[in-house]
Amino acid sequence: MLPKARRLTKAADFAALRREGRSRADGLAVVVARRNGLDVSRVGLSVGKRVGNAVVRNRTKRRLREAVRLTDVFEGWDLLIIARKDAPAAGFRRLRRSVKTLFKRAGILRNERRGAAERAGARP
Repeated sequence: MLPKARRLTKAADFAALRREGRSRADGLAVVVARRNGLDVSRVGLSVGKRVGNAVVRNRTKRRLREAVRLTDVFEGWDLLIIARKDAPAAGFRRLRRSVKTLFKRAGILRNERRGAAERAGARP
């Protein structure tokens, strides 16, 4: 679970992010990123009804939250992750790889070697 300081909660923050942020997309998700001027990076999730019913949307949000938690990003960014229609059908590994790739394309991925240690069984 992401601590409250690392979550986007206010509608104004989401609106500013959508208005001023730069987006990257693939078949599973869209990542919108913009600098926030804070010492922490904050994340917001958007999973619309076209993704599925409430059970499917909540499972998708849990998977996206965990993918973000396991990915090391630079501090000082607001991030919005928008799930696309095919996100629920993708397994966790594929969804995590998608998020990591989008973060890398956005230039906010701090350490891409961390994933290799996790696959080897090391705990962060």
